[in-house]
Amino acid sequence: MEQPKYLGVDIGGTKIALVVGDAAAKVFSRVEFPTRVEIGPDKIIQRIVEEGHSLLQQHKVVAAGVSCGGPLDPETGVIYAPPNLPGWDQVPITKILAERWQLPVALQNDANAGALAEWQFGSGRGTRHFIFLTFGTGLGAGLILNGQLYEGANHLAGEVGHWRMAATGPYA
Repeated sequence: MEQPKYLGVDIGGTKIALVVGDAAAKVFSRVEFPTRVEIGPDKIIQRIVEEGHSLLQQHKVVAAGVSCGGPLDPETGVIYAPPNLPGWDQVPITKILAERWQLPVALQNDANAGALAEWQFGSGRGTRHFIFLTFGTGLGAGLILNGQLYEGANHLAGEVGHWRMAATGPYA
């Protein structure tokens, strides 16, 4: 019996990647393109939708997951205002993609997603405590404590990079 396939989307400050894979980390397809933050979130999301549709035509996918730098809320599926994605303020990304793709869609902080992947398949495999650091257009950390992802009370554990304190203010 064939394992279920999933669509993964990583939204970064310089590039966006979409991948179709299974729970055993086997990758079937991958697409990558520059983020081009200057065109704004609506056009970027439209490109994500289109690239996702193309992959969904090639593969039977049961669900999708999105990773993005924070701050964000994985429970509501909203991206709040990542410093490396200007204009991405209060974007209900899971709602948008679920409606367009007709799939369940989950959202997770990119550092947490990286921590889970490394803990499950990579250098953190078999450990009870693990920290994953990411350094790109942002800085973050994902924490595995006692064999579970630790997000903190507001899903902000590990958010160690710059934060925008006001919509028009400098980064603090």
